[in-house]
Amino acid sequence: MHQLRAARIDELAKLTELSLQSKAFWGYDAALMPGCRASRAFHPSDMENSQICVAEGDNALLGVAQLMFDDEIAFLQRLFVAPANLKTGIGKALFGWSIKAAHRAGAQRLLIDCDPLSAGFYQRMGAREEGFVESDTVPGQRVPRFKITLTPCRPVVQK
Repeated sequence: MHQLRAARIDELAKLTELSLQSKAFWGYDAALMPGCRASRAFHPSDMENSQICVAEGDNALLGVAQLMFDDEIAFLQRLFVAPANLKTGIGKALFGWSIKAAHRAGAQRLLIDCDPLSAGFYQRMGAREEGFVESDTVPGQRVPRFKITLTPCRPVVQK
């Protein structure tokens, strides 16, 4: 059983470690991981300029998702699940949170620049591949970009 809630500033170091453990689980070379730390670290400023959601269960952090916004576009900056909790529905729950949070913020599109190994997950979640972008971790590597088109909220008409 897990619950979703907003991240707390005192959890940022643990969320960084969770992100790195999740990345390392997929067999990436140890030489790549220091570069990953720079791009995967959570900072206090992230609490001010993004929305961060954690999945928690039995007083343990099980996963994390982070959204950033630019006008009508939401960017899923990160979505990581602790390796022991893969395939338990936590990733799906965090992705669902990201869609709802983006929609509430008025975004019309959700963009996801993802690791090639997680592309299948986003396809199963209904995202459509939009092309490729430069990796923020590995210079010269291109990673897939996915998108979800968000349906605008319809105003309630009072009679």
